[in-house]
Amino acid sequence: MSTEPTTREALRDVLAAYCRGIDRRDRELVRACFRADATDDHGTGPRPIDDFLDWCFSLLEGYDSTFHFLGQSTFDFRSDREARVETYGVASHRTAGGPDHRNLVTGFRYLDTFTLDDRSGWQIARRVAVTDWSRVDRAHDWWLVGDRLLTGRAGPDDPSYHR
Repeated sequence: MSTEPTTREALRDVLAAYCRGIDRRDRELVRACFRADATDDHGTGPRPIDDFLDWCFSLLEGYDSTFHFLGQSTFDFRSDREARVETYGVASHRTAGGPDHRNLVTGFRYLDTFTLDDRSGWQIARRVAVTDWSRVDRAHDWWLVGDRLLTGRAGPDDPSYHR
């Protein structure tokens, strides 16, 4: 049985790595998802990827946890080295003890242009993040996670790094 991923699986792997990197606060993992000259537009206009990462990881410091869940993707292959991919997702941002507006759930889409590099594989060359909806979750409505349950963490203390 071959373990070589299909092109669509390879693109999904990059998308999943991006979300894992964001949620685990692993900047290197997120950076590896993008070409060196990539741009990202999260609603304030396109910016170089390293500027986006500075902005993004600064915002993430204000959250106790985030959780990105990806849904369906559609693929438009422009060539064997370029693909346009639209991916639906939902992201939860949570800050215990903070103001309710810091606890939001957002429905979004990533509009990505991927390119294939012989050394780096598939990477995002351009991303536009579209927000379709957003809501605030009031902190007093949360179910409290018990002390006995294994919980996720931002950074290398997350259980997934110690499997």
